[in-house]
Amino acid sequence: MSGMRVGVVGDIHGSYHELRKAVRAMGKIDHLLFTGDGYRDICRLREETGLFVRGVAGNCDFVSEFPLEQTFQLDEFKILLAHGHQYGAKTGLSRLGQAGREQGAALVVFGHTHQPLSTTWNEIRLLNPGTLSRERSYGGVSYGIIETGAAGLNMYLQQL
Repeated sequence: MSGMRVGVVGDIHGSYHELRKAVRAMGKIDHLLFTGDGYRDICRLREETGLFVRGVAGNCDFVSEFPLEQTFQLDEFKILLAHGHQYGAKTGLSRLGQAGREQGAALVVFGHTHQPLSTTWNEIRLLNPGTLSRERSYGGVSYGIIETGAAGLNMYLQQL
């Protein structure tokens, strides 16, 4: 396995400057995951940098080319990417975890709550990068990093 380094952002809500700062702080990444809510900002970033972005539409993304959720492979690991509103992320993690289990995912990456989280639910790993919107954050803006390699699947949260 060659290994990958992937940035994770979401709930940008117009905070393009913070998005740019986060991507710079990530260092070298293979691509970027977007958990929704900030479609225009992500499009602008993609246009300006040429960075490959895999994303989903959030509940505040009224126009988006991205689906509500998607599954994909990151090296040998299956990932479910969703905004989280469709799974009641603000009221608990069980529906997200169950969706991950049903789709055979090792990791569910989601947003919506604006709270960074890295945890495990019944052997399904869950990652929420938090928000890049200072006005909508609970204690600061943050992003995530996912790395795959010889050590398996690792997830990190970073404050900006």
